Amino acid sequence: MEQREDNRKGSIARNISYNTMITVMKYVFSAVCLMYVSRKLQPAASGEVDFATSTTAYFTMFATLGMPIYAIRCCARCRDDREKLSRVFTELFSLSLLLAAIVGGVFVALCFITDPFRGNRLLFLLLGSQILWNAIGCEWLYKGLERYRYLMTVSAAAYITALALILLAVHSPEDKLLYAGLSVLAGAITGICNFFCLRREVDLTLHLRINGKHLKPLFVFFAMSCMTSIYVNLDVVMLGLMRGNYETGLYGLVTKGKTMLAFFGGVLWSSMLPQMTNAWGSGDKERFRELTRRAVRLIVAVNLSLTVFSLIHAADCTVAMGGASYANAATAFRITILSVVPIGLSNVLGGLVMIPAGRERRLLAAEVAGAVVNFALNLYVIPRYSIEGAAATTLIAEALVFVLCFVIDRREIGLPVADMLPDVRTILACGLAAVPACFVPLPAANVFLRLAVAAAVYFGSAVIFGLLLREPVVKEVFAKVTGHFSKAERPSD
Repeated sequence: MEQREDNRKGSIARNISYNTMITVMKYVFSAVCLMYVSRKLQPAASGEVDFATSTTAYFTMFATLGMPIYAIRCCARCRDDREKLSRVFTELFSLSLLLAAIVGGVFVALCFITDPFRGNRLLFLLLGSQILWNAIGCEWLYKGLERYRYLMTVSAAAYITALALILLAVHSPEDKLLYAGLSVLAGAITGICNFFCLRREVDLTLHLRINGKHLKPLFVFFAMSCMTSIYVNLDVVMLGLMRGNYETGLYGLVTKGKTMLAFFGGVLWSSMLPQMTNAWGSGDKERFRELTRRAVRLIVAVNLSLTVFSLIHAADCTVAMGGASYANAATAFRITILSVVPIGLSNVLGGLVMIPAGRERRLLAAEVAGAVVNFALNLYVIPRYSIEGAAATTLIAEALVFVLCFVIDRREIGLPVADMLPDVRTILACGLAAVPACFVPLPAANVFLRLAVAAAVYFGSAVIFGLLLREPVVKEVFAKVTGHFSKAERPSD
């Protein structure tokens, strides 16, 4: 029994490690592109691309119809039966291709017949090609089967290639179309590679097989994606319509920075969802609770430390991401990064708890409430308070979703309050580390050097305080690292 539990924990650790590497590569790609391209394109051209990207994201969302979440759960449930897995995969893949064809056709038609699209037709078409790559890539299959090592290898090759080409080819605002094409290149490479490797995992057939039983849950997950997308992308779209390209460009940088800081929630969700699904499906409620506790502790430890560090050094972070021309976005950045912790907790209490437990409709209701509040507040605050107002509405919406998830998990799933709240030692360690971070003198010459020194001081202090306080996550990681080195140094028999 102990050996089995160790294997499970090892599997989770490997999944999180590989998935973290995938996500880190994705965000390193995004961060370097953000810092490099923002300087080359400047706010107006960046705002134009951000507006097109956010608008295209809605069509991509319609084309997937909740497939990335629902299909992971379906594949995880039957991953030990290749025949059943192949049948379920064929049904889901057929739906994915059909949806991509319908939505892609509508998107292409709009690019030729409507003014907002027609004026930047090529830009929209380049970004919209992601619909095709998502459909043929079937990343949900590999995640459901926990093939994260393979995904990491393909992602590394794709992002390195795309990043190298962007750095070599994008040099001025006139290169915005080239940048748009290269920005989806990584998705194209991974999609094509995933497609040609499908036969290793399932038995492919040439016949489309549409099974209507998948449509109802897919629509629920699609509605969830819609609601999330509304308060993720709607701010940028509404700013583009109400305030113009310059402020949209500033806020685009803010939202990209927040997304990079909140990356660990997505890592944790996709890494642990298969095992959370199996634990709930097998009736192992104690294991389900233990996984929930571990997820909450991990997400708070990572997201809270990133939030505190970014609050202290928000001005330098903003300049580092976009250059001096984005300095006016610092206040909005401070406001929006306060949402990083509630976003992470919503990923756990919503995505990791409710979805395996079959409570996706409750999660949808929570996200509907967040989207409605975000939209209604944006109508009032964006014309008056611009990007700072948009940042505040996002924070309010994310906090509301977290509170609703907390209440639903307590009442309907029966999770104890203690399992859903962070350890007080985590909060103390992150808070105490802010003291030396605020008073240690930093080099004035270079913003990147300042941030590097500041990060070493803050995160080093956080680890020290975590060890002194015996904070659970720091304690566990430290034990694993020291145990690994002890095994490496032990002489073989």
